[in-house]
Amino acid sequence: MIRTLLHVLALLCLFGTASAQNELEARLDAVREFKTYMKKLKEEAQQVEAVMTLQGNECPQAAEELLKQLKHKSPAVQKAALDVLQTYRDPATFQAWLDELPELRDNDQIATLVMILGQSQVQQAVPAIEAVAADPKAATTVKYEAVRALRRIGDPGQQGLIGRFLGDDDGAVRMAAADAVAALKLRDYTEQVIALLEDSEWQVQSAAITACGQLRPQAAIQPLITLMRQEGRLQIECADALFLLFTVDFGVDPDRWQGHWDNLSKIPGWRIPTDEEVAKAKASRKKYDELYGKTEGRNKFAGIPTTSTNVLFIIDQSGSMEDLVVEVEKFEGYRDRKRFTIVQTELINTIDGLTADTNFDIVAFASDLKVWKKRLVPANIVNRESAKSWVGRLQPLGGSESQELAMAGLGGAANLAAGKTNTLKALMYPFGIDPANPPKAAQTGPGKTAMKSKLDTVYFLSDGRPSTGVLVDTNEILKEVRRYNEVYRIVIHTIAIGDFQKEFLRDLARDNGGEFIDMGR
Repeated sequence: MIRTLLHVLALLCLFGTASAQNELEARLDAVREFKTYMKKLKEEAQQVEAVMTLQGNECPQAAEELLKQLKHKSPAVQKAALDVLQTYRDPATFQAWLDELPELRDNDQIATLVMILGQSQVQQAVPAIEAVAADPKAATTVKYEAVRALRRIGDPGQQGLIGRFLGDDDGAVRMAAADAVAALKLRDYTEQVIALLEDSEWQVQSAAITACGQLRPQAAIQPLITLMRQEGRLQIECADALFLLFTVDFGVDPDRWQGHWDNLSKIPGWRIPTDEEVAKAKASRKKYDELYGKTEGRNKFAGIPTTSTNVLFIIDQSGSMEDLVVEVEKFEGYRDRKRFTIVQTELINTIDGLTADTNFDIVAFASDLKVWKKRLVPANIVNRESAKSWVGRLQPLGGSESQELAMAGLGGAANLAAGKTNTLKALMYPFGIDPANPPKAAQTGPGKTAMKSKLDTVYFLSDGRPSTGVLVDTNEILKEVRRYNEVYRIVIHTIAIGDFQKEFLRDLARDNGGEFIDMGR
């Protein structure tokens, strides 16, 4: 019996080895076929499709070919290669990179490899990542990507890089380090994170607030209350962090928070709530918010308030916005039942109520963008009147009237083409990105303008149905917005009107720290 069992086990091992060898041969064959035909393909769509054939064929040779495609002239091909690389997880796939990394001198190449290793969560890469980032000559992009990689891998390493980079000269590196402290809950760096609440860059302050909310140190309470006294969106973030420290909610009223803290600090033995108490309080607050809604904030659009003083309104003027709303009882009091009329009226009323310390701009989008000022301007009386007049002149493009003209041969076709919904182009505008001419997919670092941007809040209103542009798949659009907004930290509120793809707008708000409002059908 024992001899029989040993024989069976030997056969199974032999079969397993043969099966693995066959699988490897199949993957290598896929790489050989890719190399042969990729150079022959001329159309971008075919090149992208060819790159995607390497998904599911993970091996070192496939990774090397994909790395080459990151230098392709087509951004779409670059992006496809990066997407496939992010699905690779076997450390053996990247071993050659790990061996090569310490010897590289090209900072862009180093940063790109570190970024990919982090996205693929290669645990074995941590020592090599630390080595290149700890080099005194390491570029800002290398340090930035190294911190983000350690965060994604879930390992802070052994050299204390994250703590060191909390004091880096570059704001984006400090921000990334604070995000890593929050994600990994590195309590050893509590004091340094609290100090960043006074940072000169608002994005760094935002990251520090989040970290304080995750670590919940008592020493952060007074600095958070003090920071809340400054105007702007950070007031809400401070309030959220203080809620996690106290499990009570006083909104953005620093005096009430101060009074509460003054009273508690006099109580002997008072302690920060436990994780279980915080979880229970968060569930209770969520239920309360769903029942009664949030009321803090001064500026409000379509029912969503904000304390931000740097706001961009993006509204859909595509042809579908000319359609009529169905739920008549919800939209009484407007001059007609067109979706765009309702949006137009709401935005004009919002502009009329903007506080004097607010800076704002407006973008209308269909197939292309129509921008009011191309920069944030103060909400003084002149700019408010100008904005209301500009919004009042907007009309949906390519709606039913244009369709009727086109059918009658009266020149409506041009307007129909202009009236599609280029959702991606509209959402990339806050980042200063033109999707038709984007940075390379493997672009490392935060970019030159990210930390200079004062814009911190976007209201995005649409029927949620992308129909033209570089990307129309909503999951791909969500991924692209997340990629850029990890640095910009813009809160994106979304408002849906009509019947189309409200799930997309709900996910867009959830992914980017915003609120979602369904105005109705």
